[in-house]
Formats: sequence, C-alpha cells, structure tokens
Amino acid sequence: MTFRKKHKNKIIDSYLPYVIEIAKQIKQGTMAVKIRSNQYDSWSEELKFNHPMSFNTLAIDEMLQREIINDLDKFVRAREFYRRTGKAWKRGYLLYGPPGTGKTSLIAAMANYLNYDIYDLDLTDVGDNKILKELLLSMSNRSILVIEDIDCTVNLQNREEDNEVVNNGYNK
Repeated sequence: MTFRKKHKNKIIDSYLPYVIEIAKQIKQGTMAVKIRSNQYDSWSEELKFNHPMSFNTLAIDEMLQREIINDLDKFVRAREFYRRTGKAWKRGYLLYGPPGTGKTSLIAAMANYLNYDIYDLDLTDVGDNKILKELLLSMSNRSILVIEDIDCTVNLQNREEDNEVVNNGYNK
C-alpha cells in the first residue's frame, strides 16, 4: 500500500481499522459455529455445531423475535462503546420454562445468527470458584455461555430463614 505522508494518520487511524474489521467480519461469516463443554477445569475439544435452528424457523412471537434480533444487533454494534466506557462487552439472557418450550432452540438460533461459538458449562463439574473463573476467562470472544438447569446444580442460601441452606428446592 502506498499513500502520501500527509495521509498517514488518516490511514492508520481510520482506514486500517476499517479493513481489519471487514476482514474479521468476512472471516467470521465463513467459520462454522462450534460447541464445547467443560470437563472439570478445562473445555473439551470443539465440535462442529450443526443445529439447523434459525430465527426463520423458530416458533416465536414475531414481535419478541424482532426485539431479540434488534437487541443482538445493537449489542454487536456497541462493542466500541463498551471499550470506551470501560465496561465488559457481554450480554445476558435468562431463559426459563419447562422442558420442550424452545430455550435450547433459541440459543441455537442466536448462535447461528451471530455466528458465535457455544460454551456449555456444567456447574456440577466445577470444583470451586477459582476453576470457574479460569473456565470463564479461557472462553473465546464472540461466544455464548450456556448454563442449563442452574437451579438444580447449586446450593442456594435462603436469606429469609436464618442462613438455612436450600438445595434443589428442599431444606436440609
């Protein structure tokens, strides 16, 4: 690439970051979504995620679907804002409901839409907070963390009843 010296700052400050971002988008569009699960203190080898679900095939209220897609798009576009303001670039969704209501299908549609990898975290396989932090920090950018059945895998402290431990919904 050649350019006049007087344009050096413009090239370095705006053009090259633009080219790099476009290259990332192109690369991201050609990469297959992968899924990993944890095995105690590390992630398994990645497997190709071949779930066919998309927002076009997902059985969901159209207005809710538009809200989710708009929120995902807004989040992806706001990466620079998060960086500038010193906030972690992350987005959380809490999905709940009985089995078979589409939670996993929605996750698959989101992963396929964003072309983000999926990390499936089994909390029963995590020994302590240190290991949990290591797992979370070792995740790649542009990924979705899934923690299923969180209510069945952790001991919850019941704050209303004199520090009595509640496990799986039953008092000990």
